[in-house]
Amino acid sequence: MTLADGWRPALIALDVDGTLVTYAEFHQPPRPQVVDAVRRAHDAGAHIVVATGRSMHSTLPLLDQLGLKDGYAVCSNGAVVVDVATRTPFDIETFDITDTVRYFTARIPDAVLAVEELGRGYRVTGEFPTGDLDGNVTVVEHDELVAQPVTRLVVRWPNGDRERLREIARDSGLPSVDYAIGYTAWLDIMPVGVSKASGLRKVADQLGVAAADALAAGDGHNDVDMLRWAGVGVAMGQAPDDVKAVADAVCDDVESNGLAVLLDGYFA
Repeated sequence: MTLADGWRPALIALDVDGTLVTYAEFHQPPRPQVVDAVRRAHDAGAHIVVATGRSMHSTLPLLDQLGLKDGYAVCSNGAVVVDVATRTPFDIETFDITDTVRYFTARIPDAVLAVEELGRGYRVTGEFPTGDLDGNVTVVEHDELVAQPVTRLVVRWPNGDRERLREIARDSGLPSVDYAIGYTAWLDIMPVGVSKASGLRKVADQLGVAAADALAAGDGHNDVDMLRWAGVGVAMGQAPDDVKAVADAVCDDVESNGLAVLLDGYFA
């Protein structure tokens, strides 16, 4: 659906890394063209919902950079929904990671693990590669890592192979987790049924918006459910082929400010 068909999205769900910013711009604000396009869409009445794998503490500065002061943001791949006006969690999904930590510790002894400390940073079992994590990072023993339910578990294998990590995840047989593979040998383990799409369903219910009236844009495998959920799912131009295959459309890549061009097609 396009503006030419008389359709304009009431809700716009936006991935961050690879969509709003390039991966090289992780610690920088979105480019002015992208910010301007997002603000035009917001000022025209669209609900802008940042939907990201980033944690809440990493997402809040981005909301300020985009000038967003109302609505919701979906963080931690759907495990945390944030009330933008108050900058506090609206909904949190957690799970017990005890068996999962035991499994990955046994199979990959040299992996480092991390869990989020909501709004602050991470507790980790060892040193992560420089630039991987932001916020406060505290090294703890494995027992302390599993002491309470968490929003997600990160498994990072600095010297490992991404495909091998995929195999180990598939072979786990653990019933309590779904898997979303990030970049390199990085694994995000989420509570069952949690994804960006599940978080967006909660947001849409609060806003009274139907999925058919939503547009979602993203570039990663953790965006697939979101692209399928939205009335119009758009893959970024640099997205993997299997992500593009589930999308309704493909826009220009992030380096070419593809998101700005996409939004301007509806709200210029």
